[in-house]
Amino acid sequence: MNVPYHQRTSTRAVQRSASSFRAAQTSPLNEELFFLVEQIHHEFQTRMQTALTGLGLDIRQYTTLSFIATGPSRAQHDIAAVLRLDPSQAVKLTKALEADGLLTRETSPHDRRSKILTITDTGQQLYEQATTLVQQVQESLTAALSRRDQKALDALLHKILPIP
Repeated sequence: MNVPYHQRTSTRAVQRSASSFRAAQTSPLNEELFFLVEQIHHEFQTRMQTALTGLGLDIRQYTTLSFIATGPSRAQHDIAAVLRLDPSQAVKLTKALEADGLLTRETSPHDRRSKILTITDTGQQLYEQATTLVQQVQESLTAALSRRDQKALDALLHKILPIP
């Protein structure tokens, strides 16, 4: 059977994840907040990457497009801060998205060292498609929660998230 590589590797990753999770359920680690958060992070990461791969995006690229699409003009250095990247990594990321025609990078009229990022029409369309997939992943991972529990989870995460 001729199955694309990303589907084969994604399936194996999900299978490994499921068996690892079952082993962790009987471990004292299952009582540790850091461990539970890491497990949830892994599940989100694995499922999001699988969903976005079909559109030719990775999670950082999607996050970058989302950040640019949902706000006023964004500076390239803001991407580094939001994604917690070294500034040189943010440059590489945004240049690649620019090369793919998904965003533009223009020198700021206020600071010639700063680049202002703008999503293109093509980038906006891809972002909208990706957002639908991301929402499906989020819904699948939170399906066991009531709407009230989902709102409570969101509120609690915002309380502990270390962003001022």
